[in-house]
Amino acid sequence: MATTILATEIADLRQQRRDTRRELARVRWWRRLVRARRDLAVAFIADPIGAGSAGLDLSWEALAAGAPTSSELADAVWPEAEASSVAALESLDDLDTRLAAYEARVVATLDSVTGQMVRAMARAHTVETEEEEA
Repeated sequence: MATTILATEIADLRQQRRDTRRELARVRWWRRLVRARRDLAVAFIADPIGAGSAGLDLSWEALAAGAPTSSELADAVWPEAEASSVAALESLDDLDTRLAAYEARVVATLDSVTGQMVRAMARAHTVETEEEEA
């Protein structure tokens, strides 16, 4: 009887752990996207395709015939100029801060569930050993 209850508890904890790991992966994926978007916003604000580098870009573009031009790349990477402003950077920083706090809570939950699962497995082992000896 005790073995069945412990087996159910362990199965529930394993499922909870799988769900928590899946959520942690999702949060980390979003954090990578937010940081990448922030990097793009900073690059847009810095304007690497500015007038000072135009001559160098033209010589490289002539050498790389058939490759996308700097303008084509900029249009593809920054389709919305208004999304790359100081306010957008602050918003992205806020999102990343909130995601980081949530990630920390998910990691703490994962650690807690893992600890509970290990303790339940140890109890199950103890019960099985006692039943074998009886």
